[in-house]
Amino acid sequence: MRFIIFFYTFFLSTNLFAHHKIYSPQVEEGRQSFEWRGHFDSDDRESKNKAHHHVLETEYSWTHYWQSEIELHLSDKEETPFDWEKTEFQNQVQILDYKNFAAALYFSYNFVSEGEEADEIEYKYLNQFYNESLSFISNFIFEKQVGATAEGSTTFSLSNSLMFDGFFRDKFSFGIIGFSDFGEVSNPNTFDTQKHQYGLQFESEFKFNDIEYELSLGYVHGLTDSTANHSLIWNFELEFN
Repeated sequence: MRFIIFFYTFFLSTNLFAHHKIYSPQVEEGRQSFEWRGHFDSDDRESKNKAHHHVLETEYSWTHYWQSEIELHLSDKEETPFDWEKTEFQNQVQILDYKNFAAALYFSYNFVSEGEEADEIEYKYLNQFYNESLSFISNFIFEKQVGATAEGSTTFSLSNSLMFDGFFRDKFSFGIIGFSDFGEVSNPNTFDTQKHQYGLQFESEFKFNDIEYELSLGYVHGLTDSTANHSLIWNFELEFN
């Protein structure tokens, strides 16, 4: 019965497009990192085909429960040339830390540079169930525009990953990832106008000269007309301690 409930939750209510990043709730004191991630879309519609988005991010963990991050977002879409879309200032506070479970709260203010779009505030609840062989992470994401030009009410999104460890001499992880954007909390979009993508991801990491290198590559498929048919996603991260 528990497996059926889990299967339904993950595959049928699953899967923001926080630009395809699924945040772990775990915070490690003194951790500093730099990452480049993004996605490239392929679609049979010219308006969505070959659109791509890039994020440059740096983060630092001040304590064993609090970390801060800065993200720079660059995008290239049909209606806009390759430009600086927004800058995000984020803070994450881990609130639970057990042997096989962790949870955190995440807060972000997003300065939007693209066009006349309003700034955004974003807050999330992050949780993770894990053991030596697998990890299941869920991000519950709420976002709202702020300022004089703000439109709409708070939106709700959900992202999940189920990763299995221990492949190829414990060098690789493999799993399922999913992203869903349901629209406004007070007035959810109909399914065909929601954004849903799911697919597969490979992850690997290794250490060299006291620097940890982490790489993930994934493919997600769009379930509705509001999303691109295919997206290639990647994340390359350097971690310093």
